[in-house]
Formats: sequence, C-alpha cells, structure tokens
Amino acid sequence: MPERAGVHERLKAHVRDEGGFGLVEVLIALTILVIGLVAVSGLSLASADQALIASWRTHQSSAAQMVLEDIQEGGWWSAVSGSDTATVAGHDFPVTINVSNVTPRVKQITIVVAAAGVVDTAMYGTRIYKPLPLPDPPPAP
Repeated sequence: MPERAGVHERLKAHVRDEGGFGLVEVLIALTILVIGLVAVSGLSLASADQALIASWRTHQSSAAQMVLEDIQEGGWWSAVSGSDTATVAGHDFPVTINVSNVTPRVKQITIVVAAAGVVDTAMYGTRIYKPLPLPDPPPAP
C-alpha cells in the first residue's frame, strides 16, 4: 500500500480545491436563461395576438350569421341587396348584402363584413332556394 499512498499524495498535490461555481460559469448560465425567457415571452405575445385576431374573426362570422338568419327568417322575398349594421359583443360591424339571381329559383347571397379591430374585411356567401308550391290536395271521396 505504500505505493498507493504515494500516488494519492501526488494526485492531491496536483488537484486544486475548486468548490462551487466561478463567475464566468454563473454569467454563462444567466445568459442562457435570459435568452430562453425572452424566447418564451415572445411566443406568449404572439399567441395573445393570434387569440385576439381569432376573437375578432368570430365576431365577424357571428355578424354575418345574424344577417343571414334575418334573411332566412323573412324568406325568399326578403333577400334584397343593401347595407346594415350588426352588433356583436358590443361591437358594431358594418355589413353589405349583395343578392343576385342565379336562376329563377336560386339567389346567391354575399355578405361582406367590414374590417373591424385587428382583422380585415370578411366575405361570406350562400345560396337560398325559392320554395316549390305545394301540390294540390287529393280530391275528397
């Protein structure tokens, strides 16, 4: 074992006692942490912007749906071109309605909801069909 004790003493003489972290290591770790936090905060801001845009688009879609429901409630004959304002969630959306006859029984309805908030103008389209007349009832026996 004397040989082994000599090796141990020589190693002990060459190895310094370096307990803990140095200043350079701490600065590198903090820099990496800050870069990561900046990236995460940028993602959360982008996510918040996209959520706001989605909310406005939902409001636009709801405005168009309200106008279309009014047209459908009035029936085939109430489908006329014009302008209106739809209020959704406390926001007024200017709406333009364009109606064109595709055939004598089919009307093409285009609803344009003006830009509002952070979103562009949105266009929605549908067709409505003129109801067929009911057949005459069978003769009574």
